Amino acid sequence: MKLNRIAFLMIILLSGMFVTVAFGNNEINVTYLDGMLSVKTRIAHYIFNAQEGILSEVTLTMDTQQLIYRNDNDGFYTTLEASPIVPSQILVNGTDISEYQNKTRTFDQDIIVSFDYGTFQKDIIILFGPLYQINVEIKGEIPANLEIVFPRVGFVSEDRVQEDGAIMTSYYEKTKALAIWKLNAQSSSFFKIDGSKDANKLAVTYHGLSVTGYIGPAKKMTFINRVFTENTVWISRIINSYPGASSWYDPLFYLFVGLIDWLKSITGNYGWAIILFTIIIRTLMYPLFHMQTKSMIDRKKLEEDPEYKKIMKIEDKQKKQEALMKFYKEKKVSLAGGCLPMLIQMPFFFLLFAVIRYESELFIYSRGFLIWQDLAIGGFMENIPLVLISAVIGFFNSLITTSDSKMALQGVLMGAIFPFLFITLPTGLQLYWVTSTLYQYIVTFYAYKKNDIHGLSVKEFFTSLKKQ
Repeated sequence: MKLNRIAFLMIILLSGMFVTVAFGNNEINVTYLDGMLSVKTRIAHYIFNAQEGILSEVTLTMDTQQLIYRNDNDGFYTTLEASPIVPSQILVNGTDISEYQNKTRTFDQDIIVSFDYGTFQKDIIILFGPLYQINVEIKGEIPANLEIVFPRVGFVSEDRVQEDGAIMTSYYEKTKALAIWKLNAQSSSFFKIDGSKDANKLAVTYHGLSVTGYIGPAKKMTFINRVFTENTVWISRIINSYPGASSWYDPLFYLFVGLIDWLKSITGNYGWAIILFTIIIRTLMYPLFHMQTKSMIDRKKLEEDPEYKKIMKIEDKQKKQEALMKFYKEKKVSLAGGCLPMLIQMPFFFLLFAVIRYESELFIYSRGFLIWQDLAIGGFMENIPLVLISAVIGFFNSLITTSDSKMALQGVLMGAIFPFLFITLPTGLQLYWVTSTLYQYIVTFYAYKKNDIHGLSVKEFFTSLKKQ
């Protein structure tokens, strides 16, 4: 009856979590209120001043609300004969902006904000997806002396323009934000390369203008490469020249990013990619893990030594510790062999955490994994199944590695509590932790069985608890 009751509760829990998690959406919300047009995606929030026909603000929304751009007469500011002009009509995906007044409409496609100036039209296109891509097109009968100014996220001193004037970048060290604007091939206009404050201003020629853009984090090199596939060398060099836009560990970091992306391309799912990634990394690190396991087995074998048993009867803790250290030294058993591999693994754990944070946008716009729609988020309801699995694996791992009930209890408590301390971490990281813990249990179980070393059975463990 107890088992049936527990199973029933688990079904209810998983069902509740499925409802909570699995039906997340990536829709773009569009609202028009008090002259301001709000376009909010899962990764960024764009606000347009509809009356002036300009981009007013850009806020990144992935982790925290981080304002990275505020208009300074450069948010696609459009002038004719050096005087500002305002649109006569604004459409969002072909519908007049009045239809969005004081209400929110949702889309699962690109958002095209069209500013109509009579003879010509300016389209600001926010692409549906994870890449922070925002394009600009000006078409129609273009009047002479028409100009447009592109958003600058930093100071003039951080402007960089490609030698042919086809690409301009802007960077701000404090927010680590980057804007990139690339003129498409058919354009005959160019960004100024003289380093002037007007480097982000373009003259619109009679045949119009087409620009591919990016406004987002500077530390998203793989995202940027997808947007600007033909200019990755120059853009990479520029980004590396900006202070704080790159790190010394980037080669290893992007190697991990590339590996996960490649595994995802094979499996079609980031969940399976993380599982395979974990197995690959743990297998590559197996020599270290083998060293750790061998050290534990050697120490375990010594527990049957009469001298060890004699030392364990010493009541003075300090004397007991000194005697144990001397005993292990005489038997040539390294204590560091058990701790050092664990310490070496920790940087990889934190590096993977950074990789999963980095890939968060891709997780959002990718197919879900099992009952998880979004591996980038965390929380109790999302992660409780994985945390429980980690705790169960940790429980059995503690039992096979010791025959001492007190040591086993300490290991069980640590194995049960530790996963709950990180329950708010991204689900992708929890998936890595579960896979890594299971891998460790399988290898340890095999090694102990091969060396005929036995720990505590479940029955023995609970019997010892009753006695205590």
